[in-house]
Amino acid sequence: MGKRKLFTDEQIDMANSINILEYARRAGYPVEKISPREFKILKHGGLRIDGNGHKWNCFSAQKGGEAVYGGGPIQFVMYMEKKSWVEAVKQLLGLPAVSDLSQRSLYRPPQKPEEVKGELILPEKNNTYKHIFAYLTKTRKIDKDIVSLMVKQKKLYENSHRSCVFVGYNHDGAAKYASVRSTNTTGSSYRGDVANSNKTWAFRIEGTSQAIRVFEAPIDTLSYATFFKHYGIDNKDHMLALGCLGDAALEQYLKDHPEIKQIIFCVDNDKWGHQAVERWTDKYKSEYSIAHHFPKGKDWNEDLISFIKETERRVVELEEAQSEEAEL
Repeated sequence: MGKRKLFTDEQIDMANSINILEYARRAGYPVEKISPREFKILKHGGLRIDGNGHKWNCFSAQKGGEAVYGGGPIQFVMYMEKKSWVEAVKQLLGLPAVSDLSQRSLYRPPQKPEEVKGELILPEKNNTYKHIFAYLTKTRKIDKDIVSLMVKQKKLYENSHRSCVFVGYNHDGAAKYASVRSTNTTGSSYRGDVANSNKTWAFRIEGTSQAIRVFEAPIDTLSYATFFKHYGIDNKDHMLALGCLGDAALEQYLKDHPEIKQIIFCVDNDKWGHQAVERWTDKYKSEYSIAHHFPKGKDWNEDLISFIKETERRVVELEEAQSEEAEL
């Protein structure tokens, strides 16, 4: 007998239908309008809510701005109120009633169509790639040949602000997603999606095997690919960076690649990553073989930087030892 679900699909859909803007206001969070399409919550770093209250993102100050969270109302409650996924769903459903919010008025009408996105306009290109190459290969320790391949495939370029731009394309080869990552190593550091990006077509590296490895960010994807190269592994797996902890891109990719039989989740080794893997395992296990590979540190780039530094340290020690032997 299978494990009994805590919530029905209808209950989860209901929790996910709650308007985040209305919830935030009624919960007492200081919401401020930035533009008709975007709101922010004061004193919460880079937390932004879209104008229709469907989605949110937070580019936190942790680790120099590298941590990023986002998603729908369930993830919003998890992040803002430090609740587990189960607790967040209960909070939104009022099971049990843990607040005096009028839940009924918070629901988005299910028949309301999703807001039509405008055209994605990619950021202006710089006349050089030197800043992103220096950042990705020297600071982030990603293999230069992998970076070059991404540039050649037009999945990566440098914008006029000297930032990395990671691009995702649809079936027709049209750019539909772009995320920007600042190359700043001191001071403020920006990370975010370009306006009108569609995460369904997030950054990916196509493979030929029957397995797909799923990451949160492009830099972690390239870091993992670098590990493969260091260990002499000819990787054939598909690799997908969700751009958050939503699985719209994974759903589309699996639909486009019916040959895939296994999903390997390689997301961040933190509370949010572990909870996401639990949700996705339950969602996909009936049709796919599921596995996970968490990094030792917080994320795969952190692991890569530690690995490269340790490797370089050992090389220096070996050279010093050989030099001492030669002098004897």
